[in-house]
Amino acid sequence: MSTPVVVTGRNIKVAHLRESFNRKDVSAMPVLEEDGTISGIVTQKDVAICKNDDSIVEDIMTDRIHIVLRNNRLKDAANTMVTNRVHHLAVMDDGKVIGMLSSMDIVRHYALL
Repeated sequence: MSTPVVVTGRNIKVAHLRESFNRKDVSAMPVLEEDGTISGIVTQKDVAICKNDDSIVEDIMTDRIHIVLRNNRLKDAANTMVTNRVHHLAVMDDGKVIGMLSSMDIVRHYALL
């Protein structure tokens, strides 16, 4: 899991988001509301296919959020990814996003066993 979690807001411009992805070296960010609730996820792929840097996160984010709880087994997280055909899960603890889990994190874990 990537932590601390790098987040964005729904009204951030894609140009700024593109810079954030490059600086922070992450492949996905949860989109948080002002009250801290998660409302979506935006990925590097979403940014790459967006042709208008003046667009905002809300225009390109995915609002179907797939999560895993902090204490879930890695196998269950992988199954969630496969079942839903996603590469990123928000890691939640006590209703808050505490990290992001990518398919590459899972591959890295098993490669290092």
